[in-house]
Amino acid sequence: MSSKRILQVSEQIREHIAMMLIRGEISDPRVKNITINSVRVSPDLQLAKVYYSVMGTEADQSAADKGLKQASSFIRRSIGDALKMRYTPAISFFYDESIVRAARISELIETIKREDAEADGEVAVKKPVNGSDQN
Repeated sequence: MSSKRILQVSEQIREHIAMMLIRGEISDPRVKNITINSVRVSPDLQLAKVYYSVMGTEADQSAADKGLKQASSFIRRSIGDALKMRYTPAISFFYDESIVRAARISELIETIKREDAEADGEVAVKKPVNGSDQN
């Protein structure tokens, strides 16, 4: 099976689950504020790993994980009806930490820039300008 087909199926599954969340087809309140980041389908189209992120605390993330796992059979059935595939892949949900990691890296970079700017400011104050401090 071509990798193009796998990518197409992955994208269709991602879009379908995202639309289910947007439309409120999953009534579980634990799955609110979820963003579907990506889907990776196995080469034999038997397994789909769905990566998601949640805005909120670790408790929100844990609740979302439980809600998605509980709704996985409903989501799989909906995907099967929508995509008209011979076999619908089993759905597994995984929390995607890449967004949290990227935010943390950005925060560290900004801290370093701020510290460098402060250090440059201190050096400029101590450094004589055009030799005017010479006696």
